[in-house]
Formats: sequence, structure tokens, C-alpha cells
Amino acid sequence: MIRLLMALALLLIPALARAEAPAEGQRLILVTMDGTRWQEVFRGPDKALVEDKRFTHPDMRELIEKAWISGPGAKKGAGGAALMPFLHSLPARGGLLVGNRDEAQCMAVTNPMWFSYPGYNEIFTGRADPAITSNDKNWNRNVTFFEWLAHRPGFAGKVLAFGNWDVFPYIINDQRSGVPVNPGFAGRYPTETLTMRAALDALREKKPRVLYVGLGDTDEFAHMGRYDDTLGAINRNDDFLAELWRQVEADPVYRGKTTLIVTTDHGRGSAPGAAWTEHGSAESVRLDPAGFTIPDPAGFPGSEQIWLAAIGPTVHDAPLGAACLGQNQIAASALTALGEDWRAFDAGAGAPLPIFTRR
Repeated sequence: MIRLLMALALLLIPALARAEAPAEGQRLILVTMDGTRWQEVFRGPDKALVEDKRFTHPDMRELIEKAWISGPGAKKGAGGAALMPFLHSLPARGGLLVGNRDEAQCMAVTNPMWFSYPGYNEIFTGRADPAITSNDKNWNRNVTFFEWLAHRPGFAGKVLAFGNWDVFPYIINDQRSGVPVNPGFAGRYPTETLTMRAALDALREKKPRVLYVGLGDTDEFAHMGRYDDTLGAINRNDDFLAELWRQVEADPVYRGKTTLIVTTDHGRGSAPGAAWTEHGSAESVRLDPAGFTIPDPAGFPGSEQIWLAAIGPTVHDAPLGAACLGQNQIAASALTALGEDWRAFDAGAGAPLPIFTRR
């Protein structure tokens, strides 16, 4: 009898070990919406920009008004919810949406540049690198949390990245990291819509544990001064996020195990007029003036202001206090969501945001 009990105990040990490892199988989806201002996310369309013929085609004004300003889905003061209904549904689903400065929620980049490469590096590494002062195609000397994870048990071949910008392979340093990056313009998916489709296909067919999707039309259209198209891109991205989450919820591999984080690499100028089309600090304008169509020695204040949305088993409501949340906290938050020790990645990175707990 004793031998039988011992044999049964030995059979149960693997099952008990699995039960004591709740982090096993935790998954992460990180989506960035390049240069998307918190103003549009929370307030919805800016009426002054909608009415400005320099930025919005006259034929589009009535459509924008009905859809996202005064229509049935756009209650007074809730234009952001009409423009991005999925993102604004997250709090009711147990998620969070932070960075609304109208409600004294502060979130900002910590790098001094306020444009893309420095912002993505900060998101992916948890640190601002003062040596990154341009969007040039330079191989990133810093190790991203993608690269670190790719060499961790259970993550080999399970970290994938899709983007709409051909600099992403350099930022993630796919040559060194071994993390495959599919930049939309350089790969088989030449438009953002197809990049979205590629990411959805990968989620369904390859089942990655970590999926990154970088969306860039929001920034491209803004630099062109096309506010109507910028709003359309924001709304289209929200539809994509909704589809991503529907796919997560329908798949037992992901359901109940996946944390979705959505954020941006930088904001945009907040001054009236054409400032919204550009971004960057005074320092970045001096260092890289060719990247800006409206050179301004004072920079574009507001470009440092960002936001973040999240949902998943690791996300919880918590007092944020008066301190400003940092972009440098996203990498540690992502690792925490996966059940990994962020200090083992980089003890000097920004600490996890208080809304994430380790599983």
C-alpha cells in the first residue's frame, strides 16, 4: 500500500509543479500608435482643426462631426470614446486607460528628444539613451526586453514583431537579437492595413508568447497636415485593437493569460495652429532640423506627453498619485505581466507601473 501511495505521489509531482507556476504561459501583446496625442484619445477631434481647411477637407467635416463630435456615439465631453470606443471600453472590462491630463493624469517620456527612435528605445529597454539623437538607421546598442526574452526558457521563437516603419529592425536590432521583425514598407505587407492582417495571422497561426505591433499611419498623416486622415487612422487602429482582443478571447491559448498594452512613442505639439503636425524638443530640433517641416527653436511643447491603455490578468486599478508616470516604466511592466523578474533584465530600468502585478 505504501509503495502504491509513493508511486501515485511521484505521478502527481509534475502536475503540482505546473500548478505552482502560474507564470507559465502568460502572454503579452504590445501595440504602439506612433505620435498619437492624448488630446484626441481622451477629448476626441479638435474642432478648431476640423474646421481649419488647411488640415481637414471640407467634404470630411460633416462626416467627422456626425461620427465623432455630435453624433449618437459622441456624447458631450466624450468625443474620445466615440473615436476610440474599444480603448475607452477597457476600464469597464477590468482594464485601464491613463494619461488624461484633463483629469490630472500625467504620463510622459523621459528622453530629451520627443521623437520616434528615442521613444521606442525607451519603451523597449526601460531607459532613455541620450546618445540616440536621430531616427537614422543605426543598430541599437541597447538590449530590448524582446531580445532578453527571446533567450529565456519558454520564449525561444515565440517573440515576434510587426511594424509599419523600416527603422524597427534597427531599433530591435534583429541581426543581433534574433527577433524577427516584419517592417511593413520593406517586407511582404506594404501598407498598415496589411501589417495589421499579418499580425492577426501570426497570432492565430504561430501563437507567439510576445507580439509587438507598431502602427505608424497616425504619425505619417499628421506630418502631412492631414487631420481628417489622422482621425481616420486613429479610429482604424481602435478597430484593429478590438479585433486583436476578440481573437485573444476566442483562443484558449490566449484567453485569460494575455496582457494587452497600448501606448505611443511621443505626443505632438499642443499649441494652436500647425504645431500639432510636428513633435520634438528644442534640443531635437537643433540636432535634426531636417526631420521637421516647421523648424522652431523652441521645439514643440506637448510632444513629451503620452498615454497608456492596458487590460489583462496582471492589470488592476491602483491609486496613481501625483507623480508623473514614465515611458521608461513600460518595459518592466511588460516583463512583470509575463511573470518575469524585470530586475534580472535591468535593475536600472524604470520600475513597473503601479497598475501591473506579477502573475
